[in-house]
Amino acid sequence: MHEYYPAAPAPKGELLTADGRKVSVSSLYLLRPVLLQFSRHLGCVFCIDHAKQLLKHYEMLKRHGIDIALIIMGDAKDAQTFHDTLKLTYPVYADPNQKVYRAFNVPRGNVWQVAGPQLWWEGLKALSRSGMGRPRGDLMQLGGSYLIDTNGQIVWSFRPTSSVEFPNIDEIVVAADTLSPIADA
Repeated sequence: MHEYYPAAPAPKGELLTADGRKVSVSSLYLLRPVLLQFSRHLGCVFCIDHAKQLLKHYEMLKRHGIDIALIIMGDAKDAQTFHDTLKLTYPVYADPNQKVYRAFNVPRGNVWQVAGPQLWWEGLKALSRSGMGRPRGDLMQLGGSYLIDTNGQIVWSFRPTSSVEFPNIDEIVVAADTLSPIADA
């Protein structure tokens, strides 16, 4: 579900870039607000599909004043592979021990929430659109989306209740527009 916060400070933490450098989470929103998109396990059909949707709308999201940072639970090599395989134009960061996931309180699910039969139809549709990788990592980890302004405040979030749930692009745009004027005229 999405939440509009009375702004709350973004947690601290370190991530790895695709080339293996350590970067602080706070460096990601120094110049522009950022949408931190936490992915589920590597190979998640829904996450691959959502990453492609973000790519499709990336230029428009930038015009609305925000950057995107995709976070995976793999290592730097996994981040590079994910980035290159999907031909993403926004950065992918690694959180191999899920410390940043925990700092942001990204939800975990149960078997029903991550693989229950109510998800199978959506899973087949995502698989046909975007393909699938080999499942690796914490299979119970759900995703999460957090919009952080340049003051380091979480101003909006989306915390799913199942593996199929991601914010739609319109929700992200509305949240971004609360931070800056619309720029795609």
